[in-house]
Amino acid sequence: MDYSFSKSQQELREKTIAFVKSEISRDVAREVDRSGKFPHDLMNKLGQQGFWKINIPAQYGGDDGSVVDLMIFFEEISKALPVLSWTAGDVLLYGNNILKVNGNEEQRQKYLPGLAKGELIFCFALTEPDAGSDAANIQTSAELVGDHYVINGSKMFISGASVANISVTNTRTSPDRYNGITSFLVDTSSEGYSATPIKKLGYKGSDTCEVYYKDVKVSSDSILGGPECFNKGWHQMMRLLNGERLVLSACSIGIADTVIRECISYLKNKKKQYAPGIRFQETEHKIAEMASQLEAARQLAYYAAWMMTQGMECVKETSMCKYFCADTGKKIALMGMEIMGAYGYTMDSCVQQFFRDIPILSIGGGTSQIQKNIIAKTLGL
Repeated sequence: MDYSFSKSQQELREKTIAFVKSEISRDVAREVDRSGKFPHDLMNKLGQQGFWKINIPAQYGGDDGSVVDLMIFFEEISKALPVLSWTAGDVLLYGNNILKVNGNEEQRQKYLPGLAKGELIFCFALTEPDAGSDAANIQTSAELVGDHYVINGSKMFISGASVANISVTNTRTSPDRYNGITSFLVDTSSEGYSATPIKKLGYKGSDTCEVYYKDVKVSSDSILGGPECFNKGWHQMMRLLNGERLVLSACSIGIADTVIRECISYLKNKKKQYAPGIRFQETEHKIAEMASQLEAARQLAYYAAWMMTQGMECVKETSMCKYFCADTGKKIALMGMEIMGAYGYTMDSCVQQFFRDIPILSIGGGTSQIQKNIIAKTLGL
């Protein structure tokens, strides 16, 4: 097997690294974390440099990239400003990918050009106060009234909901648990739609919101995939899970990579204060352990991505990847805090910021516990 990067993927990696170097200084990252404001300026710059075209099909003017291309981008961005990769998902995952996989031709033509230019932001509204890991328990309803559907209910922890132009809203349209869910493309300027940001520990700036729908009217043409996809929302979601798990795994890898590099730099500087030959072997061993754990996570992630690009069944591998990369990233972040001590604890350090950011990656996109349930099921348990 060969899952090394192609020439175009290596060029994408170099382009992303260059963007990070020129646009995301430590001061910029610190300010986004301090203010908690959605990074509109950085999002616009990503659009201007063509990053939003990564996974748009060539026939719509995109770069026709695969999940590996997305992982490269998300990993490199996460090394400098993890929350920017999260907000980028509002375009690349919840816009481009959802439309590419589940949209009909009319919807792709209507939205993909605007997404490619950075003119549109989407959000994915699934989670509710009483429907988190048990996503099929959603109760937000959509009822046919005359020639329109009327949506009522609420959503919780929806990223980008107050800045998005379109909310991919999952609703209950039939009592059937799995065959009674319909996804609508809801214009957020619609009367009755409102979103209120929630304060969080980390990933500040991702605009995570509580969302309310009060008699929001949508047409049957707004059903994701068209009217023929009524009550097929759950099955549409299932088609997206492998890719989402892999991309979020890449975010964990990027965060862990930077924590390790910060620890290496810290130890090298510390050694300069002591006589030559002083090794701090215990700390060196900790960093060696962290680097080994990261390499194992990276290999698992890109192997699972290779399987996906080959059209192979990979539910087990992507679930393993999602939980392992997130949990490994958390362990590495904690070890980094322990190694750097008071220096890592100060607000000037990116390690404390990443320590606050990374826990969400074992929650969002399916908790680590849910991933383990899936793995156990694929093992016949």
